[in-house]
Amino acid sequence: MPSSEEQKKFATQEAARWAAVERVKAQELAALTEERAREIIFSLVAIDPWRDNPNWSGLVEQQALFHKSRK
Repeated sequence: MPSSEEQKKFATQEAARWAAVERVKAQELAALTEERAREIIFSLVAIDPWRDNPNWSGLVEQQALFHKSRK
């Protein structure tokens, strides 16, 4: 198991990595044009269209899963 000092060092490095990722994301968003944003939004298409089924809520299946997990 890593020592407390090693854990602190790792946490500091991890925080620095995430800060760098956030900076890059902010730069990418700042450089994003409306046209490119529109292209990205329109490319987000569902593979299967949403089918509304009023006779199914998923509650029974969810309860069955919870029941199995308690065993």
